[in-house]
Amino acid sequence: MRRPLLLSGFMATGKSSVGKRVAELSGRRFVDLDLEIERKSGASVAELFSNSGEAGFRALERAALFDLLDAAASGPAPVVALGGGALVSREVRLAALDRAVVVTLTAELPELLRRARAESGTRPLLAGDPGARAAALLELRQTAYAEAHESLASDARSVHELAQQALAVWRRDPLAVAAGDRSYAVDIGEGLVAERLPPAVGKASKRVLISDETVYGLHGALARDCLADPVVVVLSPGEQHKHIGSVEKIWRAAQAGEVDRKACFVALGGGVVSDIAGFAAASYQRGVRWVGIPTTLLAMVDASVGGKTGVDLESAKNAVGAFHQPSAVLCDVALLATESDRGFRSALAEVVKTALIGDPELFELLERETERVLQRSSEVLAELVRRSIRVKARIVSADERESGLRAVLNLGHTVGHALESQGGYTRLSHGEAVSLGLVAALRIGVALGATPRELAERSERLLEKLGLPADIAREPLADAVGLLGHDKKRAGKSIKFVVAHGLGDVITRDLELGELSRHALALSSR
Repeated sequence: MRRPLLLSGFMATGKSSVGKRVAELSGRRFVDLDLEIERKSGASVAELFSNSGEAGFRALERAALFDLLDAAASGPAPVVALGGGALVSREVRLAALDRAVVVTLTAELPELLRRARAESGTRPLLAGDPGARAAALLELRQTAYAEAHESLASDARSVHELAQQALAVWRRDPLAVAAGDRSYAVDIGEGLVAERLPPAVGKASKRVLISDETVYGLHGALARDCLADPVVVVLSPGEQHKHIGSVEKIWRAAQAGEVDRKACFVALGGGVVSDIAGFAAASYQRGVRWVGIPTTLLAMVDASVGGKTGVDLESAKNAVGAFHQPSAVLCDVALLATESDRGFRSALAEVVKTALIGDPELFELLERETERVLQRSSEVLAELVRRSIRVKARIVSADERESGLRAVLNLGHTVGHALESQGGYTRLSHGEAVSLGLVAALRIGVALGATPRELAERSERLLEKLGLPADIAREPLADAVGLLGHDKKRAGKSIKFVVAHGLGDVITRDLELGELSRHALALSSR
């Protein structure tokens, strides 16, 4: 319970009552944000609304919330009951989801009105026609309440039961990907498959377990036992099988198993399985729910978050696909014990990339704890996965469909994908290609005058220390540059290329393909 617990939701959902009980159960401090604002301002909420309007009140509310979040960074995290509109601002909401655990309490409108009438005190936002005002506010705030780590219906549950459930979420300390009604939580830890898979699947009409031959032999029995007689689809492993034929195999198995739209697909495997299964879920009967159980480090830190699903089209990587967010992701680091050494090391390139993009402390952790990382210390791995996912969740939440900010996640991928494709997806693993792509991106950044040379050299040393390829001059760049035009980030004759200005400071800039090709080819002569 390192981060504060924020109880969100509409008025009269029981946030204060539940919050007080959670505080009692956990031994933590309870804060009612409205009362905190009243204490600091010396005026009641109703008076503040009357004197300053809603905008003035929201400014005080935001300041009080951020004061609590700042204080919690260096002290025991409290339980906080929020006002119903505290997280309506998406900027405030994304900060809260990143720095706290947010649990939304919900109730049906008639029950909310009944409770509101039974409570003493005035509610400024329900002045006039309470029913109409409440219905309008609920519709307006639907997305704000959906973007949370967990939602709990309070209609038929006791305060104690709700408090226990909220406390359980707080103890899990999941990360949230904010995507409106498609928001979901990512759990990181050990033993999560048995613990979290049944509730993650929920009351699905049927369950379709999708894996590959290698992973299914290692972990299939555990997942199958948690799913109660699922339809099982086992694919051939490897990037070379990431094509529409594999998706069709899933469609046909689901159809033969009489799977309907209320079913849930479960992806058990690495990034290839996640991408294929997610695309099958996006397209089967125009979309069914799916849950991700990544079994490789690469899948945990990359493919598990963001909802990018798809398959390759010959040499064009991920050329056919869809954005389809999972309903839950379970990153069980215990599963990493069975990953091959090459696969595990390869994935560390994505961790380095993530650190370069948005977490200097993660970069320093990799430098400092290299030996424990390579020994697969569960404690260190959980921290690597958590930090990597936190960066990606923050970016994806702000830009779900890669219209702007999310493009920075492609650092190292432009040249990396070209090298991977040139090798037929077999000569280099994805992570090895990204490692070389990072070297290329950083050196090209230096040539463009955007990247400090010291950062490029420091990054290359770290990649080599982690056992990753970094000698870009030995790569067949002359063959690979011809494939740069297949990159999905290309627009006409230009491509969005990600460059690093500093550790944790990257931007995209438009480069003409010809210029990028010249810079890439120049690397082979160094």
